[in-house]
Amino acid sequence: MKKWYVVSTHSNQEIRAEINLTRQGYQVFLPYFLKPRKHARKVDIVKKALFPGYLFVELDTAKDNWNTINNTFGVRGLISYGNRLPSLPNNFVSELKENSHQSESCDPNLKPGEKVKFLTGPFVNIIGSLSHMIDKERITVLLSLLGREVKTTVSRFDVVSVA
Repeated sequence: MKKWYVVSTHSNQEIRAEINLTRQGYQVFLPYFLKPRKHARKVDIVKKALFPGYLFVELDTAKDNWNTINNTFGVRGLISYGNRLPSLPNNFVSELKENSHQSESCDPNLKPGEKVKFLTGPFVNIIGSLSHMIDKERITVLLSLLGREVKTTVSRFDVVSVA
């Protein structure tokens, strides 16, 4: 019977471990979020692990040769207590997948008039209205602060559309 188990990864190697375990035929789940990263005047989106240093793998310990997991690049090892391999509660990963906000990312299809929520900066979690697009990377957002409407210019990667 297949169950989900926790794999510990090397520092910042969750994606590498996920790729290598998937290549070996394992069913892997790496919950993540998309984060804007600014570097050298450029903004790009990077995939960051929701649980840094960990991912989940589905195994049937009676059939699968799970010892190879510990020798996979990016993997530190399966979480175990001696020779005992503890599994996660039955619905843990399925509920995590259902409630995962992996789709909440920087929306490339933002349109003027849409409500947006700030992901970073001094306005984090504040909701405003997209006023207009300046260029491919910058937008103007209209905020309601202290009883007045204020316009601010930010990177389009700093906000997400609010449904």
